[in-house]
Amino acid sequence: MKLDRKYFEKKKNPDADDNMFTKCCNEYKKGGMFKGNKDDWKLIEAHIEKHLMDYPSVLNVEPKFCEECGRFLQYLCEIDVNQTQGYREKDN
Repeated sequence: MKLDRKYFEKKKNPDADDNMFTKCCNEYKKGGMFKGNKDDWKLIEAHIEKHLMDYPSVLNVEPKFCEECGRFLQYLCEIDVNQTQGYREKDN
């Protein structure tokens, strides 16, 4: 059995219905960050910048949004495999 947001919301509130979640991406309707919202974009940029500074093996980060409602869903990171394997090229 997979445990998702609906499971925990219904556990907290047995009267919760399926209308509390978007049909397109199954996210809770209240709150969240959205594509096109300038304040949300600043938060996303700040998080990505911090992540890139904290983890040198990360080459880039791509925020992913629901194509239908524009809600932020996840960050996808491209990792430099050579750095994660403990191997680094030496500069000449």
